[in-house]
Amino acid sequence: MLLRFLRLFHTLRYIKRIQWQYQLWYRVKNRFISIHWYRKYLQRNFATLDVEVSSILCSTQKEYFGCNRFEFIGLKQSFGDSIDWNYQNHGKLWNYNLQYFSYLLDETLPSEERLRLLKDFSYQLLSSHVQPEPYPVSLRVINTLLFHSRYPITDTVVLEALQKQIDYLDHNLEYHLLANHLLENAFSLFIASIYLSDRSLYEKSYQLLVTQLDEQILSDGGHYECSVMYQSILLSKLLLCINVARKARSFNINSLAFLEEKAAKMLGWMKTYSFPDGTWALMNDAAENIAPTTQALNQAADILNITPARIVLSDSGFRKMKGSNWEVLIKTGGVQPAYQPGHVHADISSYCLWYNGKQVIVDPGTSTYAISEQRNIERGTSAHNTISFNGLNQSDVWGGFRVGKRAMVKNIENNLDGIQLLIEHFFDSNCKHNRKFIKQDEHSFIIEDEIQHPFSMSLISNGNIQFASGISINHQDDTLTYDGLTIRLTGVNNISIREGVYALSYHQFQKGIRFEYKASLFSSFTFQFV
Repeated sequence: MLLRFLRLFHTLRYIKRIQWQYQLWYRVKNRFISIHWYRKYLQRNFATLDVEVSSILCSTQKEYFGCNRFEFIGLKQSFGDSIDWNYQNHGKLWNYNLQYFSYLLDETLPSEERLRLLKDFSYQLLSSHVQPEPYPVSLRVINTLLFHSRYPITDTVVLEALQKQIDYLDHNLEYHLLANHLLENAFSLFIASIYLSDRSLYEKSYQLLVTQLDEQILSDGGHYECSVMYQSILLSKLLLCINVARKARSFNINSLAFLEEKAAKMLGWMKTYSFPDGTWALMNDAAENIAPTTQALNQAADILNITPARIVLSDSGFRKMKGSNWEVLIKTGGVQPAYQPGHVHADISSYCLWYNGKQVIVDPGTSTYAISEQRNIERGTSAHNTISFNGLNQSDVWGGFRVGKRAMVKNIENNLDGIQLLIEHFFDSNCKHNRKFIKQDEHSFIIEDEIQHPFSMSLISNGNIQFASGISINHQDDTLTYDGLTIRLTGVNNISIREGVYALSYHQFQKGIRFEYKASLFSSFTFQFV
């Protein structure tokens, strides 16, 4: 009981007052107020705007296959004659994707079929068979407006549902969650204000955008939830906002310079974080085939004449070290933002390696948001390319999206040739892990680990490295080799090489060699590249 209380205390102590206030307010209000209360924009017309970047930034994943058959996050579902828009058997994330209506922008589908789906959902919404939620409403409003730009909507049911959803969103901003949810709310209302030619809504949404972008976009251009997937998603919305704002006809937009500056910094972060072939290290909550690629973002930015800013990774909790034909991306940040750590993993000092045109050492990735043992494993320290002690996590990640007591991390040294981290684990402040990344020259770097504890002999210090699929590792004595890469091992014991599994995306896995070892008080890995 005491341990449970302490876990809750350390989890809840970081939550902001505004989150508590809105959580309570919405729980009471939404018991009594339905979608039909939101009538402000009824009978209002929507402009049709030529949004050039929308076709570049929309999802390239096939989601709808006709005859009420869908596939999201690797899970298929056929509904037969009638779609259940509340379907939860594949989890909340799957249902959210169903309700986002990204498939409205799939030009391989007949426009009449897409409109049929939208009409069916709109009817269900207006008849209160589907309850609105701010986050899917935010994405659905944008996708519907972009569809309207290509195929002007005249159906009265669809228009009424759209008008009411905009008013609903305006009165249900996600202050109880903050972070990317509130930013998505702001993007949606900003775009809607221009389609509606509504000055009042524009000014309100713009001020919200300014406030949230200033708070959420860090000095190095990274989003403060430290996920490349969410960085890409949010940047794509910002580019849409800029494109739409330039098309405003009924009033002058004088806010573009601020938005363009933020977009340039976010683009610079994406360019720096991405490996040379455009691939991503899937650190924290991140998955492939969910967000626009770095190439798509750059293409959209080119159309808008936005140039990526020159960025050095810092505040977003990552560092990168480079050589002649290799790059290593290192997780250096702790739990951030403190009040919304839902997408954080316990992986300080973990790293991913790109060499000779491909990723060689990879992150375990994210396969699920379901509150489950798999979710706990993927967030845990033992899954990552670092050292865990006694099987415990660096920070107390639990409950799918929660973090209790947190690890403390100090960046003792930080330059292009050397990075040193000192990590104090949450379960024992005397348990310290000192990890150094030292660049020797253009063809080599070293990882040095030092374990500090007054009773170090009682610690079980397990480390691992997850190699990518297709990487064949040869092990002989204290050396690992692969295609011009040599890794020399010092101070490691009980070596095990087995088949491991990591996630590329939701419910999509790859197999690759997993190297496991027991670390001594001092150990090192020397990476040499041909």
